[in-house]
Amino acid sequence: MPQWTTFTPDGRLLVVSRKKDGWTVVCGERGSAQHDLLDVALIDAIRKDADVVGHSMRIDYATWARALADQLQRSAGNPD
Repeated sequence: MPQWTTFTPDGRLLVVSRKKDGWTVVCGERGSAQHDLLDVALIDAIRKDADVVGHSMRIDYATWARALADQLQRSAGNPD
């Protein structure tokens, strides 16, 4: 199971894991999500982390999540 560790644009720890049935993302201390689409799992985990409310107006998380999803999917050998 491939796993990556990185940070959100505002500095929160982000752990992404690839599993047979999709992607698992853990953001900060409270955000956790699983989905077959990586960008959806990223946004869901970020939203579940309590600190995102204060930062959401300054960062375009959708664009950032899509770019990160593309990068991680390429490195995992999964073009989708």
